[in-house]
Amino acid sequence: MTDPHREKKRRGRHVASEATLKEIEELSTFAYDKLVHGDSSEAKVLLLKALELSAKTAYAEKSQAVVLTYLGQTERMMGEHTSSIGHLNQAIELCRQTNMLECELQARLFLAEQLTANGDFTAAQGQFELAYNTASFLQDRPSMELAAGNLGSVTMTRCHLEAATDWFNTALELAAHTESGEKSVWLGSLGLALSELGQFEQAISYYRRAYLEAEMIEDVLTMSICRGSEGNIRFEQSSFEQALALYKEAQILAAKVQDRRREGIWLGNQGVSLARLNKCEEAIELLEKALFVARELDDQATAAAHLDSLGDCYKELSDFERADQFYSEALTLSRSINDRLGERIYLGNLGKLKAASGQLAPAFEFFRQAIELFDEQRGMIKADDLKTSFANRGQELYRDMVSTCLQLNKRVEALEYVGRAKSRALLDLLSNSPIDVNQLVDDEDSSGLTRGIKELISREADLRAQIAHLERQFFHGHDSDYSNPGSANDAEHDSDGDSSGSSAARLRGSAAPQEDTRKLYLEWREVLNQLRRRHPNYANLVSATTLNYSEIQALWQTSKLNADTCVIEFFFPQDYLLVACVQKENGDAKAALTTHVVMDPQSLELIREDIATFFEMSSTEGWEVPVSLCRRLYQSLLGPVLEKLDPGIERLLLIPHGSLYHLPFSALHDQNGYVCERFAVSYVPTVSLIPILASAQNRKSETDEVSGDARYLVTAISDYSATREGGMVFSSRLRSSAGLEDLAYTMEEANSILSLGQSSSVSSAASTLLTNEEVKRSLPEMFGDFDVVHFAGHAIFNHDEPMASGLVLSDGSILSAASILEGNALRTERGRLLVLSACQTGVNVVTEGGEILGLARALMYAGMPNLVLSLWEVADRSTAELMQDFHTCWQSGKISVAQALRQAQLKAIAAKQPVHAWAPFIHFGIE
Repeated sequence: MTDPHREKKRRGRHVASEATLKEIEELSTFAYDKLVHGDSSEAKVLLLKALELSAKTAYAEKSQAVVLTYLGQTERMMGEHTSSIGHLNQAIELCRQTNMLECELQARLFLAEQLTANGDFTAAQGQFELAYNTASFLQDRPSMELAAGNLGSVTMTRCHLEAATDWFNTALELAAHTESGEKSVWLGSLGLALSELGQFEQAISYYRRAYLEAEMIEDVLTMSICRGSEGNIRFEQSSFEQALALYKEAQILAAKVQDRRREGIWLGNQGVSLARLNKCEEAIELLEKALFVARELDDQATAAAHLDSLGDCYKELSDFERADQFYSEALTLSRSINDRLGERIYLGNLGKLKAASGQLAPAFEFFRQAIELFDEQRGMIKADDLKTSFANRGQELYRDMVSTCLQLNKRVEALEYVGRAKSRALLDLLSNSPIDVNQLVDDEDSSGLTRGIKELISREADLRAQIAHLERQFFHGHDSDYSNPGSANDAEHDSDGDSSGSSAARLRGSAAPQEDTRKLYLEWREVLNQLRRRHPNYANLVSATTLNYSEIQALWQTSKLNADTCVIEFFFPQDYLLVACVQKENGDAKAALTTHVVMDPQSLELIREDIATFFEMSSTEGWEVPVSLCRRLYQSLLGPVLEKLDPGIERLLLIPHGSLYHLPFSALHDQNGYVCERFAVSYVPTVSLIPILASAQNRKSETDEVSGDARYLVTAISDYSATREGGMVFSSRLRSSAGLEDLAYTMEEANSILSLGQSSSVSSAASTLLTNEEVKRSLPEMFGDFDVVHFAGHAIFNHDEPMASGLVLSDGSILSAASILEGNALRTERGRLLVLSACQTGVNVVTEGGEILGLARALMYAGMPNLVLSLWEVADRSTAELMQDFHTCWQSGKISVAQALRQAQLKAIAAKQPVHAWAPFIHFGIE
């Protein structure tokens, strides 16, 4: 039975609680008003009173959570960091107990901002991620945008640059729906992240878009940031006058909104630009003013940057002692605030200073630490194109380190750092399983994530369609800026005197496009990267490690390389040439490594001139490369290391660098003959790929060791009449109905190779011939079913957008490197050899980081461990003969791909064919 007195008492307490709750609410409202008007102290007094009341009142947990949230934010604004964090954590715990998701979201955002201000970026990232997930559940788009934008900033501070681009893109997408007015901020932030990744063209595009957005809403501060940030890129590109003008404009804009911090930054950057223009005294004056402002505002990161710039100035003035002081102070400051990007830069500058003053041992140590940081930051990036552009930013560091190693006679260390400098993105690409964005599950999801994926998939399909349309357009004429193989040729004069037909009819190639297609490809890759990051396997992608010297020696011990093979590594930056030859160790580790170094500027210039002359003469029909030139190049590049080879060496495995990728080393000449008359020659992009390629070659069964057992897919296109129908766009200035000429000898070549298989141990059922239209219909589907694939037809190389390079199909469409690499158009698990009997299929754009961008990269990614490619435009008839000889040699028995190509070239040399006819074909791989 109910006690009436107790019930009356309970009702009285409930009434009292309601009155108290109302008082708490009024205090909180007054406190919020004080906070809005900048009176944080009075706001705190009111909130503490409200908190005291809530603690004494029943049923007030929700009110207490709200009060704690705003109290924590008030204390944050007052600089009372410790108590702010404590109250916000209490608020979050109460919200979780009472299921107050909206209040918990707000408290987490405030807490994350406080942790960011404290420099605890890891904890801040965790809170922002929880806030983003909560906002996503609540469908609170403004809070999702705020959390995503802050996640971009925090991850960028932690050097997770790729993740930062993804979060800024997310914030940008949300801003389109929230009308928050922050679109310009996210555009500018995205530009900054891309700039740090070395994607300068995209970054400038975002900065300019952000500037226009900010101008429309009169956001002068963002306008200032955009102008100054573009100045940073122009500075990186050595356009110092342009950078100086942008910095001045940025400073004027910052002054309009009285942002002293930004004014100081742009003032300091003007000083840096003046220093590069050899105006060091003016630069020092501006930098000292900027440093004073940064210190006054306690902006330690900016102060460190100005100290570093002052170090640059005094180094330029040869005052190494003062330069050392400024660099060291910058390094100490960056470490105190955990600025990893700055720390890497300042370490590198200290290394250069020590090297310039002859202190090589300290220089080595500073470079070592800087490279460890750079590799750590590179390892956080997973997208292939972003890794490639970021790697370019570290090449000066590697160049200086290798130079220091050589001066210290640390030959092994020099070789190891060269390996870390080159083709790291390709190594990672081939070390991971492909990510297929088509596997993303397209199910309904209330979180809104699936809708975002659908939008990305739709955008990717649209961009792919635009690219497909673009790739059908052939372009007439040649890129005047491209000095490598591929210049226009006259009509071929064969040994039988046949000179009929135009040069286009006789050459298996198409000239590079003049229109700029890069923006379209950049946007497509950006969308693909966003899709890949949403793939469940993306987080499992690994960053491969490079081989050290003992692991390189183990390649022979584990039979990944034969004893008759030596590895020759080239490193050819602007300041020196390093050639390192490694062969199997026979009891003396030091004797197994031979190096040749050229540092004399005049000698380096002569080598570059000889290489350029070779390119021009070898790729031009009717010009014969003089033996004297081949001898000079041999002596500059190979002679000093080959003279110390063991007599049993029969094969050279070359790891080129820069322009050397396009040099046919088989055509170099010692005093007795061409290199191919003594050695078989193969190319690989990095020594660390050898174990991966060796594993790929072992995929075939133990019983299928003889090349005659291989299944052949022979593809040939002779009829290009479809490209001559109805007129075809050749450039923006010229329309022509010429199209591409037919190739008379491709069918003869294909049938000959097919007949080789039918006359050997390969049954006719095991070989397949695809011609003309059949190639487009069936090649992608059948590619993975054969051990050997041979393509004869036209090809195109696009220097402006190398991943648009590809094989030209009969209807004028292109099977491009991008479609293979990004779209998985070709994949094989059993493939052993791919031969591309077409023009310039071995030509690649080679980045500063030693990455090859073009068909070779895509086809290695497709699963082919061995490629036979061409370095310049090749003649139809002589190519057909050489290809028939190559396949005849390879099918004759147990002979490697490299040896078979060598035998075909020897036969051409015996037939007195010129270098132009037999030298362009090279072998990529280790067989």
